[in-house]
Amino acid sequence: MRVPKENGGAPSSSSSALGSSSDNNDDGPTVEARLLKEKADKYRKEAEKLRLNLELKKIDDLEGDIRELATEQQQKQQQVARSAVHDDATNRLDQLKERVANLVRGSTVLDKEEADKMLAGIKSSSNSVGKELSRQTLDNMTSSGRDGHTDLSQEDIKVALSLIESLPRPAREALARTAGYSSYGAIGNQEEFVQKLYDNKDKSSMALRRTYAQSFTDDSDVSVILAEDLEESYTIEEMSDILVSELKERIEGNRAMELFPKSVQDANESLLPSEEDAQAFFKLLDQNTFMATEKPFKVNGGYLIRGVNKRNTASELVGRLDEKIAREIPKWKDSFQWSYVEITADPESEEFFEDAILITPNKFPVQAPVALSILATAISCFYTFVYGIDMFAGNPVVMDRLKEASEKSASLAAAGVPYDLTWFNDLLLPLLGTLALVQGFHEAGHLLVAWLNKVKLSSPTILPSKALPYLSFQNRLITSPKDYTALFDLAAAGPITGLTLSFLALLTGLQLTTTVDSATAQLLPSLPVGFLCQSSLGGTLVDMILGGGDGILINQEAATQIPLHPIAIAGFVGMIINALDLLPIGSTDGGRMSQAALGRVWHLTFSSIVFFVLFVASFVSDAQDIFLGYLFIYSFTQRDLEVPCRNEVDKVSLPRVIAAVVSWVIAALILVPLR
Repeated sequence: MRVPKENGGAPSSSSSALGSSSDNNDDGPTVEARLLKEKADKYRKEAEKLRLNLELKKIDDLEGDIRELATEQQQKQQQVARSAVHDDATNRLDQLKERVANLVRGSTVLDKEEADKMLAGIKSSSNSVGKELSRQTLDNMTSSGRDGHTDLSQEDIKVALSLIESLPRPAREALARTAGYSSYGAIGNQEEFVQKLYDNKDKSSMALRRTYAQSFTDDSDVSVILAEDLEESYTIEEMSDILVSELKERIEGNRAMELFPKSVQDANESLLPSEEDAQAFFKLLDQNTFMATEKPFKVNGGYLIRGVNKRNTASELVGRLDEKIAREIPKWKDSFQWSYVEITADPESEEFFEDAILITPNKFPVQAPVALSILATAISCFYTFVYGIDMFAGNPVVMDRLKEASEKSASLAAAGVPYDLTWFNDLLLPLLGTLALVQGFHEAGHLLVAWLNKVKLSSPTILPSKALPYLSFQNRLITSPKDYTALFDLAAAGPITGLTLSFLALLTGLQLTTTVDSATAQLLPSLPVGFLCQSSLGGTLVDMILGGGDGILINQEAATQIPLHPIAIAGFVGMIINALDLLPIGSTDGGRMSQAALGRVWHLTFSSIVFFVLFVASFVSDAQDIFLGYLFIYSFTQRDLEVPCRNEVDKVSLPRVIAAVVSWVIAALILVPLR
């Protein structure tokens, strides 16, 4: 900017001043330009740093790609060699580092100190990433080749567990040992077990075969087995011997379970104890309680453990082990129970029986359909009513009056006047009422003893019969009695009570028969001589009281009708029903008494003999309708033995054995024909 002269004087001084002013104004643009240049250099330097940071971000992104690539390769190529993968990843990282280093060194805006600092940061970052990649990614990629590790899904584990559970016990033991467990029962985490099996899937097949074979014979630790020569294997003959031994053990176990009912052997799978449950109980056994001679092995319905009682008595053993269960595994008894039982010994053993512990569910639900039970009960009730009416069929006076009532009922009903059948009801109701009373006290005896011994019974099912009003009332045991004494008392209480009341009813009815007035005597029901003679005891009582004991009545024709008071008929029929219930067959009341007195094996023998005698008698005796009907119904309903008691080693006392023998003798006297 030029300044005009204000005057013309003093030119020298003015020129000097202007010269000085001109010099100062010329320096201003130079300073401003320098400042602008410095700012431009600063912005260019920051831009260069930003570009380098972007390059570093690209490195991070590429390293992420490498990780993803490593993961994909892990899933697709689990056997990729460590060296090849490591070299590939390292080369790519080296190339990136070299590229960044060239960019930094080639920058014109970074001095040497800043460039070295940035390169050091890149090197540190790359090294840490490289180490992480080497430690995590590459190790994972090659771990499948090293230890076969791949995380399995829950669905895979579930399928694997279901397959393992279906394998025989030795196979499960071998798999457990291969995975590093001492036994299959020692496995705490099932998912971890399956994962270990998968991780060791490439283990030598010879080692697995040897471990499998070893599981048949002893409990050697898996590490000892695997430490031996893995190439050694069993011959075909040796493996055959091992398999035969295992098959023999299974047959013996199932043969022992044949002594127990279907309700035990065919129990619902969801109720059965698992191997873990069996092992939990097995750990409680020691030299002071029960010395087991083998591990628990699976049988139909539970687990069996053979061994020797180390307590003084069986009842003492039961008490001691129950205390340990309550103290150490209290929840175990909510679903399961153990029973001290006798089973048939090994055929090669000198002993005929051996002691064992049977682990089962603590309840045995009735397997028969409820609808079938209701139907059988309804049919039996209807037939009992018909049977009561049929007792009057041999009385012509009653039949004529009933026929007359039938003919007049239509006309009287039209007139609104009901026909009076009170006379017939007064005769029918005592018969049916006495039968109901006898059977009611029979069942009350069962329920009372069951309540005292804390045994749960099923609802009764009335079994039908062709020759009798009904055959019996069937109650099944849902829970186990504590011992054979409780089973005996429960079984004997019913038929002995019923038999006693039937005997009293017969005597009372026979006395009433001799004292009724003539009008009532003409309306009494009757039984044929042939039916009365089917019971030696019953027929003899009738002959003694009504005929003087000279055989006047029983020596008549079989079709001859003998008028009897309805209570006498109910008592006579009730004696036969309760006597049949006392027969020592299967799981009838008499069968339960026999099992309690003799044990399962001897009861099975005794029961077979009685069954054969009845079968022969059904063809040669006049009571063939009764016996054939009984055997037919029995074959479907009460053929099995009873559920296990908690203590089956201690048998009943001698007085109870005597009571059982007396009961069977009385039953035989009732059922053996008089002629």
